[in-house]
Amino acid sequence: MSVKEEFLRLLKEDEEFRLAAAGLLGYGEIIRRLDANENNVQEILKEIRSLRQDFSKLSEEQVRLRQDFKSEFKLLREDIDKLGNRFEVILGRMGRRWGTDLERMLLATFKEALEKEGIELAKVQNFTYMDLDGSITGHRGRRVQVDVLVTDGKLTVIEVKAFAEREDVDHLSDVVGYVEKILKKDVEKAYIVAVNIERDALDRAEELGFKAIYGSVAS
Repeated sequence: MSVKEEFLRLLKEDEEFRLAAAGLLGYGEIIRRLDANENNVQEILKEIRSLRQDFSKLSEEQVRLRQDFKSEFKLLREDIDKLGNRFEVILGRMGRRWGTDLERMLLATFKEALEKEGIELAKVQNFTYMDLDGSITGHRGRRVQVDVLVTDGKLTVIEVKAFAEREDVDHLSDVVGYVEKILKKDVEKAYIVAVNIERDALDRAEELGFKAIYGSVAS
């Protein structure tokens, strides 16, 4: 009997042999699968190492980009600040020019009412004084600016506003005091000229003895 035939016979007739053979066959399969899994694990570990390297490179790139961004942002911010400073200077110059032009236009709008008060627009002058030492206003470097008119030795002060509020009337009161100190001359009359004036501001002007010339009263 050949070895093969003997082996097959034992599988059929000998239960103990059959179990042992089955165990060996199963063990071999386990070994084969473990070997296969080992190869898979090695491939996975290789991929992990590759991913770790890629991640390290990415982190380094992010750091570099962050540093570059900070530098570029700093330069951009400096440029914006410079541009902003230039814009403020230009806007300030334009604002002063527009402010003067607006005052002249508003005075012209109320020309008839002003002339009834004896105010000739051609003689109205813009008065500006810089209180360098603060002796006049109590604030060093404060600018005093108002329209004035001198007729027959009498001094008139005129404050022009598009919209006059109570604070503007109080400001006019301060300006009157400043002008008297600067020119060493009493203010005979004070006017607030406005397109619109608040009721509270109108009452305040009457209380302080100022004349209000306006287009309409806002509640």
